[in-house]
Amino acid sequence: MTEEASAGVDGGRWSHTPELGIFHAVTDVHGNVMVPEDRIRAAMEIGHADPLLMQRELDLALGRAWDDELEPFRYAGDGAPVRWLHRVG
Repeated sequence: MTEEASAGVDGGRWSHTPELGIFHAVTDVHGNVMVPEDRIRAAMEIGHADPLLMQRELDLALGRAWDDELEPFRYAGDGAPVRWLHRVG
């Protein structure tokens, strides 16, 4: 779900998958995820000696796992692969 940015107000994006849970990010007028300075500093501190760990932290801040999981639902057209959803419970 997305909230479009408007004059003086940033937008937002919420993503959810059963396995990953909920991800929320603030977005700019173009839909880009805006990562807060403190989150970037934390990723740098956690991964200062390990570039792969820093990349993992930044991927988490950007919601990459949610994007990867939900990407098949963003495209529809003739010949596009179909992913069936089944009701559970």
